[in-house]
Amino acid sequence: MKQETLKKLGISVAAALLLILLLVFGLSRFLAMYTHHEEKIPVPVLYGLGVPEVENLLDEIGLRYEVRDSLFDETKPRNSVLKQDPDTGEFVKEGRVIYLSINSSEIPKILMPDLDHKNIHQAIMILESLGLKVGRIDTVPYIAEDAVMDWRINGKFVRPNTEVAQGSVVDLTIADGGNEDGVYEGKSEVPDLVGTTLGEARSLLEAYGLRLGTVVGKGEISDSTEATIQAQIPSYSPDLVIRKGSRISVTIKQ
Repeated sequence: MKQETLKKLGISVAAALLLILLLVFGLSRFLAMYTHHEEKIPVPVLYGLGVPEVENLLDEIGLRYEVRDSLFDETKPRNSVLKQDPDTGEFVKEGRVIYLSINSSEIPKILMPDLDHKNIHQAIMILESLGLKVGRIDTVPYIAEDAVMDWRINGKFVRPNTEVAQGSVVDLTIADGGNEDGVYEGKSEVPDLVGTTLGEARSLLEAYGLRLGTVVGKGEISDSTEATIQAQIPSYSPDLVIRKGSRISVTIKQ
């Protein structure tokens, strides 16, 4: 009698557990169907598309968009998508908002920095951080070696704090470390130093009647004799002629 009672009790418990499992499974399926919980939509590629194209594409697959901010990239079409979040290939629920960064339709304006007597390397960092480009670098005889003496955009001097278009090319004139009284006589072409060692560069510059200027290390330099030149100021140009005795600054990397 006792065994029969236990058997019936076990069957009842098993039936109850089975019923609970069926109810939980059924409820989860119902919620999934009701809320589309299990439906995932892959985020499409939006980079490079215009806003109308983005709107049409996202409408078709049940997603939305919101323009988060406006950036500027002169190499990309105006009003096109530069960034998207979530990114391409991620899976999201229906109705999810895709946040976009759009390429500005207008070139941003920035204030021209004051480069007067800034070291050339510092000046380049300032210009590039503001989205300006460094163009031609010329030299003039003056004792403050590598100091910026003049800067121009399209051949015209631009006063500090004047609005200029981002991406403008700024030509610089720097001091060569010489005297204004014409201590150097004659002109010289600028040799191509990229790829040479400092020793080779010194010999080459001496042959041209020029001098080695500031040496800037890129990365860790354990032995400068084994490092090679990665860049030079002024840059090599077959048409560039400068005063003899001028200094050529270089960037080296080991």
